Amino acid sequence: MKTTYLIFTCMFTLVLTANAQVPPKTPIPPNTNFSGNNHTSITTSVSNSTSVSNSDDSYKFTSRFQGTKKIKIQALLSKRLKGYGLKISGEDYVWSEERNGSLVFECKLTNRTLKMFLYKNEVSNSVYKKVKALGVELQKLIAKQGNLDYKYSDVNSAREDVKTAARELKRAKERLKIVERGNN
Repeated sequence: MKTTYLIFTCMFTLVLTANAQVPPKTPIPPNTNFSGNNHTSITTSVSNSTSVSNSDDSYKFTSRFQGTKKIKIQALLSKRLKGYGLKISGEDYVWSEERNGSLVFECKLTNRTLKMFLYKNEVSNSVYKKVKALGVELQKLIAKQGNLDYKYSDVNSAREDVKTAARELKRAKERLKIVERGNN
């Protein structure tokens, strides 16, 4: 019996020793060399999103938007990118610039997407700042909810909106009277 107990105790100790916790590994500190990469992504709705990547050597702007915003985006791009070569292929617009045989800037607008790329090492700082400011302006335009220049195409729907507003105003006045009576 003592032998069985001794064998069991030895085996139990051996198993515990083999499965004992090991000291944790020292974590490796992160690389402190900052490359200057900066990425921003904004989604305002299912159909509107923008992504900006700003690294040491390039600036990238990518966006998906509602098709109704293409006209305003196109107008803004045409105004801001006058000095760049414009090529129109069907409904796609491409502004680009080449230097020394290589593409340094490209902006492609399709019905629902916009992609803009700038190779910073090949352009001046003022050109980079101009393109970056354009990206900020585009983000605001794409993220804007609703259309401030909205015009009713259907007179009947405009009349219905007026009737709905009148009903809501009437209900609000009735609630106000009830509240005023309750406070007196």
